[in-house]
Amino acid sequence: MPDVIEFTHDWFAEVESTPGRLKQVAFRKGARLRAEVRHVVGSEGIAEAADLRLADGTTALRVPLSCMAVVKGQSRAA
Repeated sequence: MPDVIEFTHDWFAEVESTPGRLKQVAFRKGARLRAEVRHVVGSEGIAEAADLRLADGTTALRVPLSCMAVVKGQSRAA
């Protein structure tokens, strides 16, 4: 089930639309969207980033957890 994500910092992410096809997308501070969060575990076994499976079927790769927050309550996401 998708979560509502709000970006806490401006961030440029690599977004994969089909395997091997990447583009840069800007996510602005305060922007909200629905995404399925899949944590990416680092070498020390700690999740420091996440891949975000977006509603349009694309995936934002390795977005730092420090750049986003899961929003609780009423959302503005489309």
